[in-house]
Amino acid sequence: MKDDKGSWNIPIAIVFAGAVLAASIYLTHKPATASSNGNPELTRPVSASDHIVGKPTAPVLVIEYTDVDSEYSKDFQSVMEQVMQNYGPNGNVAWVYRDFPVLDTDANSEQNDEAAECVAHLGQSQDFFSFIDAMQAAAPGDSQFDPSQYDSLVGSMGISTGSFDSCLSAHTYESKVDADFQNGTQIGVTGTPYTVIEVKGQKPVVISGYVPFATMKQVLDTEIQKALTSGS
Repeated sequence: MKDDKGSWNIPIAIVFAGAVLAASIYLTHKPATASSNGNPELTRPVSASDHIVGKPTAPVLVIEYTDVDSEYSKDFQSVMEQVMQNYGPNGNVAWVYRDFPVLDTDANSEQNDEAAECVAHLGQSQDFFSFIDAMQAAAPGDSQFDPSQYDSLVGSMGISTGSFDSCLSAHTYESKVDADFQNGTQIGVTGTPYTVIEVKGQKPVVISGYVPFATMKQVLDTEIQKALTSGS
């Protein structure tokens, strides 16, 4: 498994302004490898167990499989936050975050995922993303968040550190993290971030790796138009 930045993979049936997209991605000057294995149509349906920003009934769902400690996923996290600032208020786009810890490069990533799940359980739903943002701010770039700092972050969020420690030591959410990972593997994820964009009645669009906001905007505008035209 690996981190991905700067490449994209869209099913051949999906046609965009190719030259513009290719230019915007090329200018990132970052290597990445996209996989043609797997089947994005096997992406698990969104449910109440998912972490979602925006309305779950939004016509366009952006389902991201991500490694919390991945440098490229951290960069894409910022892109998706910008996406939701622009598209969330009108209800056209929802962002679904799924765990895909890449242990061969980020040894703490699975534990950090489980920690975020415990925070979400013990606090408010938005605390999941707040905790991830805090971990990534404390360990920017290609550095990994140190689990010894959990209690400091958790305490600052007003969550009982004792309850958190019990949740984490019991591996309460290990199966949830593993379910996300297994579904990611099934659909063809080989590096992070890996994003599946779904519109009802349309073939899913796959973006493998980091892309800048301008590229996401172009893709999302196209998918929103499809959704509005089809009445989904």
